[in-house]
Amino acid sequence: MKIVDRPYQCNVLGQTFGLWQLQCHLRIFRLPSGQHVVVVSDRNCEIGWFIPYKLEQLATRIVQEFQLDPDRLVWIEQDLDHARRQICTEFSQVLFQWNQGNACDPQWHALDDESAAWLVKEEPLQLATA
Repeated sequence: MKIVDRPYQCNVLGQTFGLWQLQCHLRIFRLPSGQHVVVVSDRNCEIGWFIPYKLEQLATRIVQEFQLDPDRLVWIEQDLDHARRQICTEFSQVLFQWNQGNACDPQWHALDDESAAWLVKEEPLQLATA
């Protein structure tokens, strides 16, 4: 069941200076198993923020704000401009290590079209958790 579907923004620290305001489209699904699936998309939002240190901060903020259990969380990125990335698929699953409630060491894994189809149909599949 989809529990969140809206634009989302937060401020994160830049690597060398100041604050960055990250904007994305956020969807959160709750599966019957109690697991949550977070889907962040750059659709109609800022482009180029799929950078590890920014993503770590974004994941940490979303987990805290929506009181999600990182051990029961699947994180999916949708990048409409995916051709410019190393993983040339629209959807990718990101696995994080969690250290005292903070996301770190993101690892991207391409999702094939079949695995990602449920994101459009809202029929969740079981995906690996961190």
